[in-house]
This record gives sequence, C-alpha cells and structure tokens, in this order.
Amino acid sequence: MKKLIENIGAYTISAFTKIGKIAILTYQSFISIYKAPKYIQQIVEQFIYIGRRSLVLVIVISIFVGLAIGVEVGFQMTEFTPHWTAGGLILRTILIDIGPLTLGLVLSGRVSAGVASELGTMKVTEQIDALRSFAIDPVEYLVTPRLIAAMFAVPTLLIFSNFISIYFGYYSCRMTINLTWNAFVKGLRFSYNFKDIIISLIKAFTFGVAIVVSGAFYGLNSQRGAKGVGKATTQAVVLASIMVFILSYLVSLIMFYI
Repeated sequence: MKKLIENIGAYTISAFTKIGKIAILTYQSFISIYKAPKYIQQIVEQFIYIGRRSLVLVIVISIFVGLAIGVEVGFQMTEFTPHWTAGGLILRTILIDIGPLTLGLVLSGRVSAGVASELGTMKVTEQIDALRSFAIDPVEYLVTPRLIAAMFAVPTLLIFSNFISIYFGYYSCRMTINLTWNAFVKGLRFSYNFKDIIISLIKAFTFGVAIVVSGAFYGLNSQRGAKGVGKATTQAVVLASIMVFILSYLVSLIMFYI
C-alpha cells in the first residue's frame, strides 16, 4: 500500500512538473513574438510545411468526413422530418465539433511529430547547444516561428476543410435521401450562426498552439539516440491529441456557457 501511494505521488509530481515546463515554454514562445520580423523566412517556411504540405491530406480526410456525416444525417431523417433540416445539422456538426477535431487530430500526427523529430534530432546532435554557444535563444529561433506559422496555417486549413466537408455532406445526403440544393441551402440559412464560425476558428487557433508546443517540448527534451527521438515523437503526438480534445471542450464551454 505504501509503495502504491509513493508511485501515485511520484507520477503526480512528474505530471505537474511537465505541465509547469510546458507552460513556461509556451510563455517564452509568446513573449518572443515581437521579434518575429527577424525570422520572416523561417515563418514562411513553417507556414508552407504546416499549411500547403498538409493541404492534400486535409482535403482527402475532409471529403470522407463530409460523406460520413451526410450518410449519418440522412439515416436520421424520417418521413416526418423535413429534409431541409439536414443542411443545418451538417453545418453545425462540422463547424462546431467534427471539423476542428478532425483537423486537430490529423495535424497532431503530422505536424507535432515532425516538430518533435526535427528538434529532437537537433538536440541529440548538439545543434541546440551550438545555438546557445552563439547566444541564440533556441525557443526564439526554433519554436516561435513555428508557433506563429501554426496560428495562421491551422485556421486557414480549417476554412478549406469546413467548406469541403459541408459540400460533400450535401452530396452524400443527395445520394441517400435525394436532398436538393435549394433544400440544403434553406437548412444552412435556418441554422447559420456567426458565433459557430468564431468558435471553429478559435479552436483551430488554440489547436495550432498546442500542436507546436507539444512537439517543441518533447523535441527539446529528447533523450540521446534514435530511441530517444522516437520516444519523444510518440509522446508529442499523444500529448497534442489529448490537448486537442481538452481545448475543444474548454472553448465550447467558455463560448456557450460563460
């Protein structure tokens, strides 16, 4: 029993220590944003990496997300339910929850893993120590440009993703319940709420921050060797995925009830 309590205490201390270190890294990254003009080239490169190079993957996943939601919404329609309501259901489902969550999880696997592996490799090959020896702050030089790029790239990707998913949601309903375009647009107009768009973009913004910070934290604290870099990459993806769900809940709670 004593050993169990000691283990619980050790894990608790370790968890809160990591939370504190992640909070410090996030703070250091944000306070360096005012130096962004010095790193325009790195920001553009990271925007291309996070945004343009993720676009094909996002488009493919968005298509099938829209098709799946359309099938499920169409299945819920009965002879007593006006078919035009399907448009509103598809719109709000994608904007508020499914769209941001799907994009966040996809980018957690791609971007967070990439950041962790890249910074982890730099850590084990002592490139980060070399930056410090030249009085260059690794957080300012490596993390902040990625953070700024993600804060713009992820919402931009979400806009594309939402449009694609909503359209293919309509297409799926058209194939299953013969939903007309005019009926679909009627449902969109009836359920449209500008607040839903704001919530969706806020989620994308916070997801971008969480994804980059998770990858950077484990990359900068990677252990020696290929095994250490691989472990850091796995941990970064796990943490980023968990943070996506937590932030989705918190943003929805704050925007809807507070």
